[in-house]
Amino acid sequence: MRNLNLDGYRPYGNMAKTCETRKIKEKKIIWPDREKVIADQFVIRAMGRKDVDEVTELWRASYPEVYGSIHEWMLFPEEYEQKMAFKETWDHDAVHKQYATIVCDDLKNRKLVFANLLTKFDVNLHVEASFFAIHPDFRKGNLDLNIWAELHEFYLWLEESGAEYVTVFCETWQNITQYIWFKQMGWKIAGIFPGSYTRWCGGQNEYRACTVHFYKLLNGGERYSTKPEEWQMLPEVKKLWDCLEEINKASDPGALKGTTR
Repeated sequence: MRNLNLDGYRPYGNMAKTCETRKIKEKKIIWPDREKVIADQFVIRAMGRKDVDEVTELWRASYPEVYGSIHEWMLFPEEYEQKMAFKETWDHDAVHKQYATIVCDDLKNRKLVFANLLTKFDVNLHVEASFFAIHPDFRKGNLDLNIWAELHEFYLWLEESGAEYVTVFCETWQNITQYIWFKQMGWKIAGIFPGSYTRWCGGQNEYRACTVHFYKLLNGGERYSTKPEEWQMLPEVKKLWDCLEEINKASDPGALKGTTR
């Protein structure tokens, strides 16, 4: 962190009257290291270097829409060494690499069931659950439910990372993930972003997709978040906020508790 004396300056507005404040200091998110067995057959763990080709193939099969977008690097194995935290060098990478991927092994069939890409923004103490893909053969039944429940538990483990704010965006070509993050994981709707990302639609063609964004505060992050009483909002914006608050009452943070085996 670079020190800068701003004593001769002042903020535009006199904010933070409705929340706690703290001294600015070095902020760092450290990826937590977790491994867990599900149903004596599946293992959730951090990605290793040996998984790169299989993970990129999983993304190509399950999320090819990122081709041509700012996230297309996920489809190219040569991009991973510089960007990704790997199990083999976890102590270093958990601190210094912006991306981590959680995978699930099917020990019986010796292939990956799912991959989940996480992105961290240290200075903002923010983690984005950027992408999630389940292999088509494992998208139904009790295993699918258990995978989501375990993923929910991992987001709770992120409290150990130091993150205060976690977000996810869900695509609008289906509403399954919207249901899971809102109705089962208990995250709140932040907004709908029309045209937010370019997406591949076959051949060499693309379009701009709409995404639904969700958020959750961790580690006391709400203590340092300003409250609506001090926000300056146009009447239309205030109406939107009130509507979101009413809708977000339907979010259930306990829906997935007790579903793992």
